[in-house]
Amino acid sequence: MGLPYSSRTLLSYGKVREVAQACDQAKADAVIFVASLTERQQRVLTAMLGRPAVSLSDILAAD
Repeated sequence: MGLPYSSRTLLSYGKVREVAQACDQAKADAVIFVASLTERQQRVLTAMLGRPAVSLSDILAAD
């Protein structure tokens, strides 16, 4: 069994690596999470993924 999710990232470290790899393959400009992210989670995920990490609620609120 893998390590539990991290409150810093909302995901396990391995899952963050998987997402980063998928984003690289897809040449994604950003990663959108359905779950709400704290500002800290956004900062950490953006740094780990190498592209902006945003929550869907933030996008919808901007409209």
